[in-house]
Formats: sequence, structure tokens, C-alpha cells
Amino acid sequence: MAFASPTSHNGLVNDDGDHRQHPRFRLVLGVVVDLPTGKVAASTIGISRTGLSLRLSPTPSPATSMAISIQLPNGAVVVGRAQCRGIMADDVCGLSLEFEAEHLAWWNAFVDEEESTGTLWRMIGRIADAPDDALAPRGLTIGPSSAGGAQRFHTAGENGLAWRMAFAKHGADPAEQSDLCVSLPGFREPGRRLVRRVLRQDVTLLLGADLPPFRCRVVELNRGGYAFVQTEPVGIVSLGVGELFLVERDGVSEFPHFTPLELEQIACDTFRNDLTRPMFSQRSGPNTPPPVLLPPLPTQLPPAAPTTAPLKSAYIARFREGYDAVRFAQTAAETVQTRRYGMRDIHFHPSVWAKVTLDDGEFMGPTMQDEGRVCVLALVGPGAPRVVRLTPQSKVSLLKPPR
Repeated sequence: MAFASPTSHNGLVNDDGDHRQHPRFRLVLGVVVDLPTGKVAASTIGISRTGLSLRLSPTPSPATSMAISIQLPNGAVVVGRAQCRGIMADDVCGLSLEFEAEHLAWWNAFVDEEESTGTLWRMIGRIADAPDDALAPRGLTIGPSSAGGAQRFHTAGENGLAWRMAFAKHGADPAEQSDLCVSLPGFREPGRRLVRRVLRQDVTLLLGADLPPFRCRVVELNRGGYAFVQTEPVGIVSLGVGELFLVERDGVSEFPHFTPLELEQIACDTFRNDLTRPMFSQRSGPNTPPPVLLPPLPTQLPPAAPTTAPLKSAYIARFREGYDAVRFAQTAAETVQTRRYGMRDIHFHPSVWAKVTLDDGEFMGPTMQDEGRVCVLALVGPGAPRVVRLTPQSKVSLLKPPR
């Protein structure tokens, strides 16, 4: 049985200069690991092209090789082998991955998707969790609970604008002059090597809907970018992969105390780069995971809708106005991404863009289907990002995706 896999370090925590071969994504996927003591079901904390991190109990010995199956967000399951590369605090294990050719192709196709549209899927995931929350595209509201009032979390921006603004707005100290050198034994040395400056107050972070929030100190790195300081064991953990931060608790502002206008800027920063990414016009490769079938074509198409691919493309070029135009373009598109939320499938069409006009302005973005509802994932327009649901009466037209 031949397996293929490049190798790299797989822990989320890193204090050696972060010389990593592949990007890391904080993502929750269901896995089953065949440990020497028996099969264990768990959830990933983060993934990369060549590995993942998760909590395992009991923890395997370093270098232990084991069978693993991973359920992708569209319901497909990839199977392969994992090897324990290290164990961190709280039984977090870093595993390297190996797959046979077909499953390796499926895994790489999924990671390609995460690299290209993961920012948007993180937003879609928050919408799926709280479809009636107008702030869901930008963050998450938790509570109220017995532990306290409602907590409102906001995206930090995929490009780290929240942290750039926090350092500009509040005081920061050089790493070797930070109070952490006194209050946190073990920080001084990695801080000296890796950290340029440290915010003077803690923030509350949320790294995933299934993970608890925690307080920590955010730092700016010498090599660029931002991280938070982990206290046990002491380490520097990179940020900029979809984290949320607490902005309000029970109606009271929390540090870094951003104004509504500043939060608006941060929300726009999250998806600014997506507007020009080439993935919006890329076609699916031949080895992508098996697709989930889309709903059928709309029942009311204009007369003489062609069925052959060349004529269909020419037809779409002329047929660009109205709800049916969007549905027809979605069904004809060669690129569709699907992720499952509970019993609910959401289909995302990164190559089918639309402009919809409402009373409060024009909105533009890629389109999606959510339980039969056709929507525009508005990245441009008043109050963006937001989701605009289309109806047969919507004033909508197709756009060319940005290149």
C-alpha cells in the first residue's frame, strides 16, 4: 500500500521562527484515529496540507503510526495514516498525514478550497450557526449564560487589521520591556527572538465556535504578522486565520474598545483580498471529492434554453438579468463548493457573481444556495459583509467575477 505525503511540523504552537512549509487553518473536522488502545473519535483544532492538530486521550507516543479517517465539510471521508510528531499542552497532538493517491487528491482539493475561499466559508459557517443574527457575517454572539451576560465577538480581519489598529490606538512595549517578562516566566527568551512589541492589556479570543474563549496577550512579531502568547507551556501562536475577539460583554465595551466605524473597517478588511483572488474563476479539477447534487434547474426558463455546453455558455452571456438567470448560472457552473452544517447543505458558487439592488443600496458578491434559498454573499455594499436573499421579484443581474 503506497502512501504519499510531504513532511513538516504540525503543531499550532511554534517558537522557533515559524519556518513552516504550509499555511495552517484553524478548522474543526471530525476524525477517527485508530490508537493502539482502540479507535477514538475526536475533532481537529487546526489543519495544514500535511498534518493536523487535535486532542487525544490517551495521547500516543511520539512517532506512533495509526490509521485515520477525516470527514470533510461536504460529507466526503478521506482515509490514510497519521504519525504523532509531538504532544503539547492539554493533550494536543500534532500529527503528520499520509494518503493513497485518490484520497491525497481529495485532501489536496479540500485544502486548495480552504486556502482560496476559507475566509468566506468561515463567514458562511457563522451564518449557518445563527441565521437570524444580523451580525453573524462579522462575528458571533454567545450567551447570556449562568457565567455572565451575552458576549459579542467580532472577526479580527483575515489581514490582521484589528491588531494593527489596536497597536496604533493603545500603548505597546518592546518585548524585553513588557510586563510579561516578569509575570510570565519563560517569555523573555522567545519574546526577545520573535516579538517586536506587546500590547499592554489582555484581549479575549475565540478560535472556533466549538472552543472556549480565553484571555491572552497579543504581540506583533519581528517577521511581521501577529500572535498571542500561550502561557502553558509558554509559546507564541500565530494569528490571522479567522480568529474572533471579544468587543462587548453584556452591552459594555471590551478592550481594545473599537468604535462602530472602526469595526466596520475591520469587517471590510476581512474580505478585501477575496475580491481579486483568481480562485473566483478557477475550475474544479478532475480529482475533487464527489459533489453533492444541486437542486434542479429552475422550472421557468426563457424559451429554447440550450443544453449543449458551448451553446449554454453563449446563452448565459445573454441571459444575465433576474432570479432565473442566477439559478441557471449556478446550475451550469463548473465550480461549486459544498459544506454540510448538521443536516443542511450549503452550496457556494465562487464563479457566479451577482449585483442586487435594494432600497438601501446596491450589493455585489458571489452567490450561494442555502436550503433551497438563493442568496448573494454581499462583500460590497452598505453594511457589507451580509447575506441578501433573492426572490423571483429581486432586481438582480449577473456580474463577471473579479480577476
